[in-house]
Amino acid sequence: MNRNIEERARALCAVDARMADVPPAQIPALVERLWPVAALEISGGLMEPDTPQVPDLPRLAAEYERLKR
Repeated sequence: MNRNIEERARALCAVDARMADVPPAQIPALVERLWPVAALEISGGLMEPDTPQVPDLPRLAAEYERLKR
């Protein structure tokens, strides 16, 4: 995944966390865990061939969806 998408995904994830009233101290760990899901959304679900697989992607995607509700 290119660096630009990663940076945008991390920023988007942090904004979503703030909008969901996640305590500020918990946001960095949440972003570290969930940014790959946001990156997949940004890229339309397409992954570059050299991108490592995200472990437990379905669980992380469900967590991110709950965060955004």
